[in-house]
Amino acid sequence: MSTTHDRRTENETLTETLIRFMRERYRDEIGTLAQRYPNEQLSLVIDYDELYEFDRGLAEDCLEKPAEMREYLEEALRLYDLPADVDLANAHVRVSNLPPEHTYYPGGFSPTDQAGSYRAITGEVSKATDQYSKIVEAAFECQRCGMFTYIPESDSGFQEPHECQGCERQGPFRVNIDQSEFIDAQQFRLTTPPEIAEGGGTEIDVFVEDDLADVVTAGDRVTVAGTIHLDQQTQGNQKTGKFEPYVDAGALAVDETDHTEVDTTPEERERIQELAAGEEGDPLDLAAASLAPKIHGYDDIKRALILAMVGGSKTVYGPDDHDRGEFHVLLLGDPGTAKSKLIDRVEDLGWRSVGVSGKGATVAGVTASAVQDDFGDGGSALEAGAFVKAHKGAVCIDELDDMPADVRAAMLDPMSKQKIHVNKWGINATLRTETAVVAAGNPKYGRFDPYEPVQEQFDLESNLLSRFDLVFTLTDQPEPDRDSDITSHILDARDAAKRQMAGLDVDDEIAETIATPVDRDLLRKWIALAKQQPEPVFANDEVKAWLEESFTNLRGMNGYDNESPVPVTFRKLEGIVRIAEAAAKFEFSETIEMEHVEFATNAVGQSMKDYGIDEDGTYDADVQETGTSKSQQQKMKILGAVIEELQPDGTGGAETEAVVEKLEEEGIDTGWGLIDKAKEQGLAYEPQGEGIRWVGGA
Repeated sequence: MSTTHDRRTENETLTETLIRFMRERYRDEIGTLAQRYPNEQLSLVIDYDELYEFDRGLAEDCLEKPAEMREYLEEALRLYDLPADVDLANAHVRVSNLPPEHTYYPGGFSPTDQAGSYRAITGEVSKATDQYSKIVEAAFECQRCGMFTYIPESDSGFQEPHECQGCERQGPFRVNIDQSEFIDAQQFRLTTPPEIAEGGGTEIDVFVEDDLADVVTAGDRVTVAGTIHLDQQTQGNQKTGKFEPYVDAGALAVDETDHTEVDTTPEERERIQELAAGEEGDPLDLAAASLAPKIHGYDDIKRALILAMVGGSKTVYGPDDHDRGEFHVLLLGDPGTAKSKLIDRVEDLGWRSVGVSGKGATVAGVTASAVQDDFGDGGSALEAGAFVKAHKGAVCIDELDDMPADVRAAMLDPMSKQKIHVNKWGINATLRTETAVVAAGNPKYGRFDPYEPVQEQFDLESNLLSRFDLVFTLTDQPEPDRDSDITSHILDARDAAKRQMAGLDVDDEIAETIATPVDRDLLRKWIALAKQQPEPVFANDEVKAWLEESFTNLRGMNGYDNESPVPVTFRKLEGIVRIAEAAAKFEFSETIEMEHVEFATNAVGQSMKDYGIDEDGTYDADVQETGTSKSQQQKMKILGAVIEELQPDGTGGAETEAVVEKLEEEGIDTGWGLIDKAKEQGLAYEPQGEGIRWVGGA
């Protein structure tokens, strides 16, 4: 059928034209609706482009006169030639898929100019009420004579009858629920996605009814087509001159891809393809050099952060069984080691990244919660926290050590199980949190003590530490050559930036200190496209065999006797695979090659050197898994046995100096520190402030 922009025939009414449109374009869809109405389907969804191709004027009228055109469309559906036993009197017609020039993010349009028009708003649901019943026609029963008065209700306010039509008295009346007409309804708040807002998003409230209710939940990405209205604001009981926009939804589409469309030009995509193929050098090295050029060194960490933003592959085994693809990175270090700036760069570059500060963080702000809504009726609403907002992205946490313990505990399920359960105030929901966590923390004494085991210098729970696939320590120890390099880099970078700002000439060598092989916007788009790559598989059996042998050797490096610590758990193997998958995706490779598994194995090995070695220099998985090395656990058992041997029966404690001397005979020369540790862990105490008594439990 040829395309035309005016299909109205002479003497044909508007309704007749729309019936002909439906007959030509939506015959099958209307047949399906007739079969499924009203229990399974309530609406006919029309694509705007179809209507535009049929008649441009009608399509444009839908945009500018939505209420009128909706009545005509639904009248056409009611008058459509249907089987005699089918009545679509209350069916809806919803116009969807509006063109890009009429699609906006919240705040991306003028409410004054667009009020009353039909437009599409796309964004992320930050808060949503539970589904509720909305009255559309109230049946008022007179309490004097029993006569019913039926009044249509609207959003402008609840209308009651002035007088009874039977006895002509002014009530009293009561609403008869059985005789009244209700529909399902819901309200939610739509915000600009974080990767678009880049720190300062705008929001708009959306009202949905009937079959559009209970479709979305907090954290969903949706596009709403609807009529934009203005709502007068009040201050106390006084009306003000301020009007806020809201959307009365006509159609709703949930984004099932978990990705916002990456807006790239053909030239940008070609350049990214060339970079990923290695035409300008090693892809990951280029990206790492572009991540934070002002920060000197930390190349391994920068590579790991780039891949954390990309993520590996979610592997599904069954309906309720999967392995996560995202991996988590933790930077632990002295003040002034630039770990916070690295976290900031991830938040800036990452696609769908959300920043969190440890100080002042709450469980609700980090996860999700049922809260009292602020839509006006004071009911309950589901509000998304950082993990939900960053679904398919990254949560960037600074000052993890300052985060309240209950908030850190609430992070465990979102990090490992990748979901959050909310059950409060009548709301029962499960929200997805497939997100990477990139966090930074400080030692509990301000900076590292080189004479104390690393694992004892952080107030972080072992069950949280074990969730991180990579843990790196950043120390600030004076070294003449290194200090000179860093000082020179900082001064040159600052001077180069100021000269560029002033339009002055910059020496090529100095300019290199702030040069990025890949500019910020292109790197961001590269990361976003890499995230969307299909799940890579092992290139061949040789790659898989190398990884198997490498990990098996690592497992056996301390021997196989029961006294030796286990150097690494199988949790690390999964981490290696996730990192290798991310490395392949970043190069747009459909297969995991040898260089990818070698890189991932080396990254995990470097992390283990930083945070996986006990006080004797032995690799020990318990350092991260339990927070205490096996050697320390064995020493603690010996301490318990010594105290129990020396402590008197009944009450009182063993003489502390005698315990320390006995430990030295056992070859343990850290007795005083071990006793302090036992008291910190609640394994021992000082009765009446003298001696030491064992409680047990080691």
